[in-house]
This record gives sequence, C-alpha cells and structure tokens, in this order.
Amino acid sequence: MLNKRSEKGQAIVIIIFAIIGLLGLTGLAVDGGMAFSDRRQAQGAADSAAWAAALTKANKANITQVEADALAIADQNGFPENSTHSVVTVTFKDLPVAPLKLSDGKENPCPIGATPNVEITVQITSHVKTFFAPIIGVQQVTNKVEAATLSCGEYTGALFNGNAIVSLNPSTDPGNCPFNSSTGSATWNVTGSGIASNGCAAGITGNSNNANNVNLNGHCVSAVGNATFGSSAPTCSGSVSTYNQTYIDSIMPPNPCDGTPGDVGIVPPAPPRNGTVTLSNGVYCISDFDAYSGLDIQLNAATLYVTDPEFDLRFSGGGGFTGTPGNIAPYVNYYLIVKPSANLCTKFNDQNAQTILFRGNGVGSSQGTILAPGACLDIRGNGSSAINGQVVGYSVSANGTGDGTINYVQNQNPIVPTTATVQLVK
Repeated sequence: MLNKRSEKGQAIVIIIFAIIGLLGLTGLAVDGGMAFSDRRQAQGAADSAAWAAALTKANKANITQVEADALAIADQNGFPENSTHSVVTVTFKDLPVAPLKLSDGKENPCPIGATPNVEITVQITSHVKTFFAPIIGVQQVTNKVEAATLSCGEYTGALFNGNAIVSLNPSTDPGNCPFNSSTGSATWNVTGSGIASNGCAAGITGNSNNANNVNLNGHCVSAVGNATFGSSAPTCSGSVSTYNQTYIDSIMPPNPCDGTPGDVGIVPPAPPRNGTVTLSNGVYCISDFDAYSGLDIQLNAATLYVTDPEFDLRFSGGGGFTGTPGNIAPYVNYYLIVKPSANLCTKFNDQNAQTILFRGNGVGSSQGTILAPGACLDIRGNGSSAINGQVVGYSVSANGTGDGTINYVQNQNPIVPTTATVQLVK
C-alpha cells in the first residue's frame, strides 16, 4: 500500500512570510515617506529662516533681532527652536570687505567696499517617530538640514575702492603687465591713493637711475599678480581679489545716446581740423573719437561718452585734455567714459582696439574720472599739466619721457552708492 505525504499547511507558511514581507515594505514606505517629507519641510523651513535673517540683517538690525526672526520663521513652518521634534540653531560668520578674499582663498561675493558682510547659517535637526520600524528597534529617524545666506552691507564710496590708477587686464606676463611704468623714462607722481591691477604691475627695477619711477606718497600697489617696484611704490599687504566683469558692468554709466527715453546725451558739432574744441555743460556722445586726435580738448562742466569701438587717439605732436567734468547724473565727475568694445586692448600697437595717448596740453589740467575699461591708456605728462582724478583702463602705461602727475581726491570723483544685498548661498 502506497502512503502519500499530506502537503496541507505549507501554504500557510508561505502566506505568513508574504505577509511579513508586505508589512516590511509597507513599513519602509510609510516610515521612509514620513522621513522624506519631514526632510523636505525642514529644508524649506531652513531656507525661509535663513532668507528672513539675511533680510533683517540688511535692514541694519542687530544680531539678536536677526536670530529671533530666523527662529520665528522656522517655528511658523513647524520647527520650533528646541523641542522633542526639532532643534534650530542660527550661526553667524563675519566676512572681510571686498576685494579682500575669503579666509579659504575664494573670491569675495560681496560688492567691493560693502560692509558689514555676514554669512548666516540656519541648521534644523528634526526627529520623526516611526510606526513600523520599532519592530526592528528603530524608534525614530533624524534629519539634519541647513541653509546659508549672505547679507552684504551698504557701500557709498569711490569706484574701484578709491584707487587712483586701475588696470583691468588679468595678464601676469612680466613683459606685458596691465600696469607698466617701465616702458619709458618718465617718473610718475601719484597722490591721494594707490594703484590696482587685475594682473601684474611692473615698474623700473634694477636701473640705478630710475629704480623708483613711481612715487605713491605713502600709498601702495595692489596687484592680483606680482608687483615689481622700487621702495617708493610698495606692494599692499594681504590677498587681493580681481575687479570682475559683474562689478565693471554695475558701475558702467548707461549710454546717454542710445534712444532710451530720458536720454541726456548731446551730439557734438563736428570738431575742427586743428586747434581747440570746447564742450560745455552736458554729456557729449562721441562716435568717431579719431576726429579729436591732436586737438586741444577743453571741457567746461562736460563729460565725453565715447561709443567708438576702434580708435587710436594721439597727442604726441600737440593738443591734449583739459577742463572740468560734468555734473549731470549719473555722469557726475566723469571726464571721459569709453564704452568697451569686444576687442579689449592689450597692446598700444593694436589697430583694432581702443587706444589713447592721454596727455595734458601743457597749460592746463583735467579733472574727474577717466573710465575706459576696455582701452589702453598711455599717460604722458607735459609741462605743469596733471590729471586731477582717477584713471581706469584695461592696460595703463607710460611710454614717453614726460613725467606724469595724478592727484586723486575721492569726493571729486564719482561716488557710487550700493544698497545692502542678500543671496542664498546653500
């Protein structure tokens, strides 16, 4: 007689294991979903709290009020400062004044000269009770999130941190430094401020007759690359950040003759072939700057706004710049503004760029800021003339023999106000 084993009851075992598996998946879905949802809510609360803190700081509130506002926003979003569910902390880190770099060597994100600058970090640690995980001994899941904002302070001051001479070319080639006083035998005398370069800065060194050809009268050279000068133009201490394109764009005055409603630009009469051209009381739009080469250009409370993408303006045989800058906003205290072209000038023999041999006419001086961020500026002295202002170019040098004098007084040059700014950094 054949006996067969009964298979009754085996299905029950399979069903039990299936139920356990389904419960595990359900527990993972429920507890994991709750943890993920809580993390998203915590991150949103941290972002909102950090943003509110930065706005409060930008409105000149003290740190106590900034922290209170951050905690209040976190609480409103379901994450109290110190409870069984969550812990919220707010920390502050003071940042240096740009263009000084951050402590880790990174570029300073705040506007140049803005202060105080504070990085505000909100961290939220939240605890989520589990429903199914306690079966395996997990009573809760912990989430930790953070958000950081940057509050950059207000600034009202001079362009380019008040440097008398600024060169924006980032080149570090010793043979083609953006600021170069070693190409001629002239002596530079700069008062009121120093020199800044996005790249290197070179003076005449090793020449016993002219080793100290740049005299900064107690100020210094601030070069992102290296600086080689004699003792009369020492290198500034501390790390230096570049004047980036964002900053240059932010301070560049608008084109006054581009057809925008409210334009204040004036189209000047055709200049004479030789002699003197006098422009008074206005902002003059120059589209053909070569036509002014060799003339005595005299400004009387006027500003030259040049849109010509290519020119080679020279005064070696006579002529030059004299007079006073305009007083029409936003061109106040600008003597010359040159809108940069796509071809930035790196050498004075570049025929497809913007080049200016800038000199006085021997009987008078110019006043105000020369803002030519894409041009090569060759500064030449002539007699007792001087530039009473600020010189900003892509490359700045002196190729001649005439000594150059630049007298910088901050309140006689453009003052650019910037309001406090905030940004979410992480």
